[in-house]
Amino acid sequence: MPLSQTPARIRYLDGIRFKRVVQAAATRLIERHDHLNAINVFPVPDGDTGSNMAGTMRSIVSSTGDAIEQSIGRMSKVVAESALMGARGNSGVILAQFLCGFSEGVKGLSRISPQDFAKAASLAATRARESIANPKEGTILSVIHDWAAHLHDNRHSYDDFHQLLRDSIERARTSLAETREKLASLRAADVVDAGGQGFVYLLEGILEFTERGTITARKEGDDAEDTEAGLAQERVSVEELTYGYCTECLLSGDDIDRETLRVRLEPMGDSLVVAGTASLVRVHIHTDEPDTVFGIAAEYGEVRHRKVEDMLRQHRDLLGLTTQPVGIVTDSTCDLPRDLLDEYGIATVPLRLFLDDEEYADKVDITAEEFNRRLPTSRSARTSQPAPADFATAYRGQLARHRDIVSLHVMAMYSGTCQSATAVGRTFDGHVHVLDTRTLSCGLGLVVLEAARRAREGMAADEILRLAQQDADNLRVFVSMDTLDFAVRGGRMSRGTGMVAKLLNIKPVVEFAVRNEGKVDVVAKAIGVRRSEARLLDLLHRDAEGMTNLRFAIAHVGAPQTALRYAEVLKTTFGVAPDYIMPASAVLGTHSGPGACAVAMLGDRPSTEDANTTTGGATDITPDATESPSAQHSATA
Repeated sequence: MPLSQTPARIRYLDGIRFKRVVQAAATRLIERHDHLNAINVFPVPDGDTGSNMAGTMRSIVSSTGDAIEQSIGRMSKVVAESALMGARGNSGVILAQFLCGFSEGVKGLSRISPQDFAKAASLAATRARESIANPKEGTILSVIHDWAAHLHDNRHSYDDFHQLLRDSIERARTSLAETREKLASLRAADVVDAGGQGFVYLLEGILEFTERGTITARKEGDDAEDTEAGLAQERVSVEELTYGYCTECLLSGDDIDRETLRVRLEPMGDSLVVAGTASLVRVHIHTDEPDTVFGIAAEYGEVRHRKVEDMLRQHRDLLGLTTQPVGIVTDSTCDLPRDLLDEYGIATVPLRLFLDDEEYADKVDITAEEFNRRLPTSRSARTSQPAPADFATAYRGQLARHRDIVSLHVMAMYSGTCQSATAVGRTFDGHVHVLDTRTLSCGLGLVVLEAARRAREGMAADEILRLAQQDADNLRVFVSMDTLDFAVRGGRMSRGTGMVAKLLNIKPVVEFAVRNEGKVDVVAKAIGVRRSEARLLDLLHRDAEGMTNLRFAIAHVGAPQTALRYAEVLKTTFGVAPDYIMPASAVLGTHSGPGACAVAMLGDRPSTEDANTTTGGATDITPDATESPSAQHSATA
C-alpha cells in the first residue's frame, strides 16, 4: 500500500500483533547494522554496536518464531526474556532492559491501547536508565527517554497506533540528531550515537510495517547515511583505553538483587549495565578484571554465557592497524590463560560439556574452576566436539581481520574436534589450515602460544603450520593422577584393576604420547602421591636431554599445591619457571579426575637428532620393583 493512502486504523495491540511489529523492527535494524558499526565511536570506537544490537534482535526473532501467545502480557515476557538471553554489547543490554520494562508495564494485559502503550514505554525508559551505573546524555538512553516522554505528554491525543508512531518517531529523530553535540567523541567524529540510531531504525521498521504490511529492502547508497561514515573511527582513533575488556555474562537465580550487584561491580570499571529481572540478569561492563567480575556475579546466581573481548585490539583491527596475515584458532581443550588468548587474538571454539546431564559450552557457560569443583560429586561427566556453527563463527571472525587461519586442535584419536574443524575449514576456499597436534591441555597451550607468536611476527600460514607440527613432535605431556575412579568410570580401566590400585595406593603417571597419535600411555607407577610426582619429574628430566630452549606449562584439576610443587622443582632442576599455571580444561578432568596435574615440556632439538624415547603403553598398574624417586626430586616434591 502506498504511504499516500490512509492505512486501516490500529486501535489495539495483542500478543500476535506485538510479535509481528517486533520482528519488523528487527528486520530493519539487522539490514542496517553495518552502518551502525561504521558510526560506532562511543563508549569505545570498536565498531561492533550494529552487530551487537542485531544479535540481540536475532535472538528475539528466533525465540518468538513459534510463539502463539494471544496476550500481549505473555508475549512481551517471551520477547523480554529472549532479548536478555541474546543481549550483546552496551546498547544490546540496554535494549533488553527496555523490553523488560515494557513487559513489566503490560503485565497481565491481553491487549493494549495507544494510551497503554505510551504508559508502558515510559516505564520501559525509566527501567533502561535505572540499569546504568552512570548514564550519559547523548546516547541511546537519551533517544529512548525523549521518545517516551513525548509519548507520555501526548498520550491522550492518540486514537490509533499509526498516529502514535508517525508523531513520536519525529521526536526520536530530533533527539538522535542532538546526540551529535552532546558527546565530545560524537562531535569529533561528526556522527550520531550508534545505539540511538539503532533505536530509530527499530521505530522505522515498526512504522513501515504497520503502514505497508511489509518491510522494503533498502539498498546501500539509498541515502546520505552511506557516505563517509566508515571514517568515523579514524577521526577518534585511540592508543589506549581506561579499561581493556568488554565483559559480559548472563546470571540466573532466585530473587537476584540487581541493585546490590550493580553497587558491587561499579568500582570494577565503566559502561556498567545490570539489566533483567529477579530471575534472569545480563551484566555488561568494561573492566581490566573480567574474572573478578564473574566471581562477584557468581555470588548472586549461576553465571552463564561469559564473554570477554579485547576492545583496543578490536579498534586496531577495525582501522587496519594490525598487519598480521594469519589468525590462530584452537579449541577449549587448550589451556592458555585469558590474558595470553586476548593478547594474541587467539579464537577458541568451545567443546560441549555434559555434567550430570546438563549441557554447557566449555569455558563459556562454565569455567574450568567450576567444572573441577563439581566434578568429584558428579554422577556423570563427558565431553563432545564443538558444533560446526561454532567453528564457522570463529573462522569468519578471524578472516575478517586476517588473510589466513592456522587452526590447532586436540588429538583426533580421542575427539572428533579436529575432523569437524577440517570439514568446516574446507568451506573457506583454502584459507583455513588445520593441524591435529596430538595433544591437549597445557601441551596444546604451548604449541598454540608458539604459533601465535610466529603469526604476530608476520610469518606465513604454511610455515606456522610446519613449525607447529615440529613443536608437537618435540612436546612431552605427563600427568600424575590422584584417583583412577574416573578412568574406571570412562571405561579406560577395568573396575577390578581400579580396585587393586586403590587398595595398594598406586598412583600412575600417564603420557599423552604425541609420537603415538596422542595415545594415553601409563608410563610409570608408584605407591603414594609424592613418589608418583617424583617419577613424573624423572621422566621430564630424561626427555629433556638434548633439548634446548625449554618451555613449561602446568595445568591441574583442583590441585594447586601439586602444581606449585612441580613449578618449584622445574625452576630448581632446569632453571626455567613455567610460562603459566592454571586450572585444567574439563576434558583433562573428565579423563583424569580430581587431583590430576599435567606438566607440558616443549624444547628444540637439532633436526638430525635421534628423537627416539622409551616407549610407553604398559597398562599393568603393579608398581615397578626397582622404582624409587631420585633423591633430588623426593626431597623437593
